[in-house]
Amino acid sequence: MKILGKTSIRRKLMLMLLLTSSSALLLSAAGFAVNDWLSLRRSMFERLHAQAQIIGNNSIAALTFADPESAANTLASLKNEADIVAAALFGIENQLFCHYQRDNGSAIPRHLPRHASGAIDGNFFVVAPVILDGRTIGHIMLISDLSYWKERQYFHLFIAAAVLLLSLLLALLLSSRLQRLVSEPILQLAATARRVTEQRDYGLRAEKLSADEIGTLVDDFNGMLSQIQLRDHELQKIRDQLEEKVHARTLELSELAQQLEHQAYHDTLTGLANRITFDDHLRLAIDQARRYGQRLAVMFLDLDRFKVINDTLGHVVGDKLLVQVAQRLSACIRDSDTLARLGGDEFAVLLTQIRHDTDAAEVACKLTEAIADPIQVDGYSLHVTTSIGISLFPEDGGLAEAIVKNADTAMYRSKDRGRNQYTFFSSEMNSRAVRRLALETKLRQAIAEGNLSIHYQPRRDTHTLAIIGVEALARWHDAEEGPISPAEFIPLAEECGLIAAIDEWVLERACKEMLPWCTNPDTPIRLAVNLSPAQFIREDLYDVVAAILQRTGFPGERLELEITESLFGPGSVDACSVLNQLCELGIELSIDDFGTAYSSLSRLKQLPLHTLKIDKSFVRDLGQDPDDEILVRTIIAMAHNLNLKVVAEGVETDRQYLYVKQYGCDTVQGFLFGCPIPYPQLMMELGDIHPQSRNAAPTPAYLQPQRLRD
Repeated sequence: MKILGKTSIRRKLMLMLLLTSSSALLLSAAGFAVNDWLSLRRSMFERLHAQAQIIGNNSIAALTFADPESAANTLASLKNEADIVAAALFGIENQLFCHYQRDNGSAIPRHLPRHASGAIDGNFFVVAPVILDGRTIGHIMLISDLSYWKERQYFHLFIAAAVLLLSLLLALLLSSRLQRLVSEPILQLAATARRVTEQRDYGLRAEKLSADEIGTLVDDFNGMLSQIQLRDHELQKIRDQLEEKVHARTLELSELAQQLEHQAYHDTLTGLANRITFDDHLRLAIDQARRYGQRLAVMFLDLDRFKVINDTLGHVVGDKLLVQVAQRLSACIRDSDTLARLGGDEFAVLLTQIRHDTDAAEVACKLTEAIADPIQVDGYSLHVTTSIGISLFPEDGGLAEAIVKNADTAMYRSKDRGRNQYTFFSSEMNSRAVRRLALETKLRQAIAEGNLSIHYQPRRDTHTLAIIGVEALARWHDAEEGPISPAEFIPLAEECGLIAAIDEWVLERACKEMLPWCTNPDTPIRLAVNLSPAQFIREDLYDVVAAILQRTGFPGERLELEITESLFGPGSVDACSVLNQLCELGIELSIDDFGTAYSSLSRLKQLPLHTLKIDKSFVRDLGQDPDDEILVRTIIAMAHNLNLKVVAEGVETDRQYLYVKQYGCDTVQGFLFGCPIPYPQLMMELGDIHPQSRNAAPTPAYLQPQRLRD
């Protein structure tokens, strides 16, 4: 079958025709041969049987009279029959009566065979009865030689073989001709298909040579080529469009790859170098500086109070502010230097090939001055400052990580010193940074374990010196270090995001402790609690304060919330709506540390404030600095014109007290009238006051009229 599968269709058709015709001829020849064999056999038996009847009739008399000699003469007449080799006559008892046999004849059986015909010793025989008057008186048996029959058979087979051979030759000639009628169109169709495949020309068509099934196949093939040609045109259009899209997409991917590469090494918002690029440039600069004995400086910048702007005015405004800050910073450095945004509001500057420390200081001054100018963003005039830390190579470290870390440490030192300035790194700052980290850990633990406490500082009426209120102040007493100053842990809490938890705890604890005194009609004491600016970026501040008042039962009209002036400076959060909500609870609001920031009179007039507290830095120099005296007098007059009560904090001397009293200050607070004390001590002080005179404390000796006159 494998060999046949590789044979051409012409040979297959010829072979098929030959096999078909030869099979038919062989079957016909075999049929004729069998029929001839049967016919000869039948005719031979018929002839023998006829001769046997004739011999039997001639032998009736011999059998009747038992004359074997006469019967033998009768049988001897068969010697003229060349094909009869023996004959035998059997009596009535089937016993051999007489016989005739040629020299090469077959042996004569002694008894009559049971069958009327058959073969014996390779010869045919027939047995016929001898009948007289309808009665069988014997049997005659004739044995014929097969040589004649075989000769006839061989002759007939020769004729049949010759006819078969001639027929096969004729079939071969005819099949060779006839197969072309089938194979030629198929071969041409195959050749056309091969040319289409090789040339990829779907416009070629196969020639139709007949109207039969092959012609139909050619039509279908040509129709298929038409469809393929149509699809090929469509595919070509699609291929062209696809190539255009691939080309466009390749350009897009190339641009995207460039963008991704740029984003990998640059800040996506400002376009400045990112931390990865800055670190790489710093390492290369350190290697070059070490090789050539040069110096370099790293400056770490952090925008002051940027989080308040970002959280109150939104990230969109914050992002635009960062972009303008980056542009201003870029204008202050050389092309050979590196400016990077490390994340959030943190920037870093790498200054290479500096000669003196003053080079870095000059650049730091330029940076702070460039940031200090107001920045206009979406209608807001934003005032931001920056704190800068500077570290030098090789003085402050030999590795890039150490240089950056030391610059970061110096930056925090700038914030501790009041912000909006630069600080060079010094070795003792590391201990400060370690201290800061340890203090943050302890503060978190103290808040979690409730180890903070509250001290209360009395407020007195300026004229009667009666205690009219107290200010709740958070205090922290560490088991290892002892008391830790609020000036140290409150700024730390603001930077670490812990101030909100402290504010809420102080407010709720103070409300619980002062509830009996603030609700007693005989002691109309007001409770003052500080709120950090970070609280005003919370959308749920009103809910938090309302929930605390509800839990403690503290009346809102006896509560005063103190807010720092920086909350109302230019570019700060618009807290008017938040303050109005708090006023709905009956709470009074006071502005703390007034005079230290940049709040405007028009802004203060728009806010629902009740009290203004003069910062102690102005009270401290009263009687010594004429400018401070004028400023305090002006603040008191301005506050009264705005219908605000005035509190002077930090009053520590008689001269300070007499000055604020002279110009109409309503309330005084300071060490002169009492230090911040724990609640049990406050209870004792409040309890010692007689009910009838609780609102009028005795006048100290240093405030008696005679001394005042002196």
